[in-house]
Amino acid sequence: MDRAGAALGGLAFAVLIFGGFVAMRWVTRLLYATYRFVETMGLLLFALLLGYLLYRVLLGTSDDPRRGL
Repeated sequence: MDRAGAALGGLAFAVLIFGGFVAMRWVTRLLYATYRFVETMGLLLFALLLGYLLYRVLLGTSDDPRRGL
């Protein structure tokens, strides 16, 4: 009975260690995916801002009240 209990305890410990590695990998991948999503959204917003400014300067109209109609 002692050997069976020790084997069962060893198996439970091995499952716990393996589960920890799996959980660590899952959390790491989740954080990496979140980082990439935020980076992509930031780059998209920067491109939209730059495109808007270029449109206003090159093709758009000015809001400057000193400019004539």
